[in-house]
Amino acid sequence: MKPSVVIYDQECAICSYTVTFLRKRGGLSNLEYVAYGTIQGKRLLEIHSLDFSKEQYIVFIKEQKVYVKSRAVLEILKNAGGMWRILYVLMIVPAPLRDFVYNFIAKNRYRLKR
Repeated sequence: MKPSVVIYDQECAICSYTVTFLRKRGGLSNLEYVAYGTIQGKRLLEIHSLDFSKEQYIVFIKEQKVYVKSRAVLEILKNAGGMWRILYVLMIVPAPLRDFVYNFIAKNRYRLKR
């Protein structure tokens, strides 16, 4: 089975911190982390017909299913196991509302310094 993949913006402090955090979680050791700007990242985005020219969301690919934005975050947490899995309950929040919050954070992510 192919490992699940997280595609992220390596220039974003929040994104990079999150990837570092995820790598330390034992339940997520099977994930592969790929930056947008890499050849592999660009290839994966193209394969899945995703246009991320603005690099505004995280992508999670698991078993040929592609998740983006808040859904990607929740699916990753679900796969983390342990107490992180509890946060999957946020799926009851309508996707437009979850993504509104996600988009706000994504739009302002470069204002945070590393």
